[in-house]
Amino acid sequence: MLFLGIVLLSKPSFSQDLPKTESAPIKVVGKTTKANDPENFRKNPSGFQTAIDLNQYTARYTSLPDVLEREAGVRIRRYGGLGSYSTLSLRGTNPNQSRIYIDGVPFNNTQGGEVNLADLPFDNLQSIEVYRSGAPVGFSGSAIGGSVNLVTRTGGGPPKTRVNIGGGSFNTGKGSVTHTGSYGGIGTSLFFLGEKSDQNFSYLNDHGTSLVNPFDDTIDRRRNAQFERTQGMIGLNGEIGNTKIKFWNDLNYRFHGIPGPESNQTLQVHRRYLRNTSTIGTDTKGLLDGLLRIETRAFTTIANDDLFDPKSEFSKGTPNSSAIIHQSGAYLTPTLYLLDYNQIFRLHFGLEKESFDRSRSTPQNIDLKYEPGKFRTYTTVQLEDEIRFFDGKLILTPGVSWDNYRDRFQSDQPWYQRQDPTASPDKTTKFSNPKTGLLWKIIEKENYGLDFKTNASKQNRIPSFLELFGEVGTIIANNSLKPEKSENFDSGFTGSYKDGDLKSSLTVSYFRKRIQDMILFIPNSQFTLRPENVDSARIDGAEVSHKSEYKGWKFLVDYTYQEAINTSAAPYLHGKYLPLRPRHEIGATLAYKSKIWELGFEGVYVGAVFKDRTNEYVNYQPARQIWNAYFTLILYSSPEEENQKQEKAPKELLLSIDLRNMGDKRVQDIVGYPLPGRNWFVTLSARF
Repeated sequence: MLFLGIVLLSKPSFSQDLPKTESAPIKVVGKTTKANDPENFRKNPSGFQTAIDLNQYTARYTSLPDVLEREAGVRIRRYGGLGSYSTLSLRGTNPNQSRIYIDGVPFNNTQGGEVNLADLPFDNLQSIEVYRSGAPVGFSGSAIGGSVNLVTRTGGGPPKTRVNIGGGSFNTGKGSVTHTGSYGGIGTSLFFLGEKSDQNFSYLNDHGTSLVNPFDDTIDRRRNAQFERTQGMIGLNGEIGNTKIKFWNDLNYRFHGIPGPESNQTLQVHRRYLRNTSTIGTDTKGLLDGLLRIETRAFTTIANDDLFDPKSEFSKGTPNSSAIIHQSGAYLTPTLYLLDYNQIFRLHFGLEKESFDRSRSTPQNIDLKYEPGKFRTYTTVQLEDEIRFFDGKLILTPGVSWDNYRDRFQSDQPWYQRQDPTASPDKTTKFSNPKTGLLWKIIEKENYGLDFKTNASKQNRIPSFLELFGEVGTIIANNSLKPEKSENFDSGFTGSYKDGDLKSSLTVSYFRKRIQDMILFIPNSQFTLRPENVDSARIDGAEVSHKSEYKGWKFLVDYTYQEAINTSAAPYLHGKYLPLRPRHEIGATLAYKSKIWELGFEGVYVGAVFKDRTNEYVNYQPARQIWNAYFTLILYSSPEEENQKQEKAPKELLLSIDLRNMGDKRVQDIVGYPLPGRNWFVTLSARF
């Protein structure tokens, strides 16, 4: 009724003579070098969002955590160096409260809720979209923190191939081949990568007595932190009439050691991870005389996650495990352009299914124990109305989503031993997530502009399988858990300026989150934990993002200030800082690019944090500054006249050197897990 009323009221008050096509895309300031912003940004005009163009990293040896940690509002936590377990969180939230997608395909695992960035692709990506104000319509699942979408490369244009060969510290080596082109009207993208590293860096080992006895500190070398990974991807895209079709299949294999904490390193614990994801999507425009657009997507992901602990260094009994995770889904997203009424209706219907099956065995791989399977079915309906006033200078975007989760956990316990023999194995959870946004284009000139944005929403996070159904021997099941919920608000300004060779953009925003019913694992006995809804938090902060370019010079700076305070009723927690949430974070880049070389310096400042919930001094970590540098030299580049004559992609040969942590800082992100000191990498990149 709300949307119907708005439709009826809008025409007489603010009607315009507009064509029945979507108006020019609304500019959203962010780190993008494209003339137009990403398609997804147009669906979320009031959101604070950034697009990171990864073409600038084509010839460099870098990773997904390295790129994201310099963004405002983004916090990366690592358990080691290159290839180690890494998580992402946005605006002071937990890693399992943020959503990660690849071309809109969700990658959050229902078993634990959070995503390991080391398991995701990077070298074959075209860009990264960071959404701090939720996500556009069409992205499934609610996100208390925010969302990140990884965008894969699309084939097309003249055939071109890029070969990268790199290596560096800790016996690191990597090789990749990327090919894109158009064949018979079908865009094709092929990618293959192989990488390995020992990650046997030296670190300061305090043997767990950093304050009690600093005289027993030693310089040790990281063990069992090696990794190997192989990735292959194929992508196809084309058009049939007014319908665009895109298909890709990504295969990722990783084999790596799990070193354990610094004072108790393991010798043989390792993990083998194999994942295959396939997706196909369509986009049909111009239906009903330009009034209707329909987008669809279907995907399936199968992952095999094996853990080996042959010496029982992590646990006794049956320490080895093999898990199979299967995710699949289908989406339908119609968009209705009622531009005679100054409105765009966006709807989304989604169905997802996920299963988790795991077996355990002894170090000798005998006496297999199969755990009962866990299943989740998720349906969602999203509705959003984009209302344009005053010739599009003022845009209002009210919306709501309805989510329905059905979980099933098969138990192998006899009915007469259960606490409630009549209890159903199914659990159904329903909630809605309302939101609204506003964009006011205060100044809109050819060379400069100024926008005001604000957003408010309510978001929920469904408990994970681990929280609902527990872990045999360690975590007690609690299927009465309520979803975590949060009230989110942000507001601020984005501005841009262009004059000749000078390009500059600036975003300043304030954000606030009030999180309730946070799930915490409470000791239930000497050896077990039980998840409970006992915590709450107040998070307030501000973000500043600036980018300027002038005659080859580039300067970027991203600053985040936040206060993340525990508001739990427990006296020993109330008023304490949430762990691992620094007040201040700064990421900056200063670079100069000439015709044949580029030199840049990158800095990351992370403020002091407490590593525990009670803010004990023994777990206090001082602030740190990490400085990096890179140098890229163009060894060969084909003449422009030759490229135009042959109508082929230009040829080039690049040499790039990356220096990391030049100050050789010995620090940790997570208690007991050191990060590498000074290290270097060299990459030779050829395109033909």
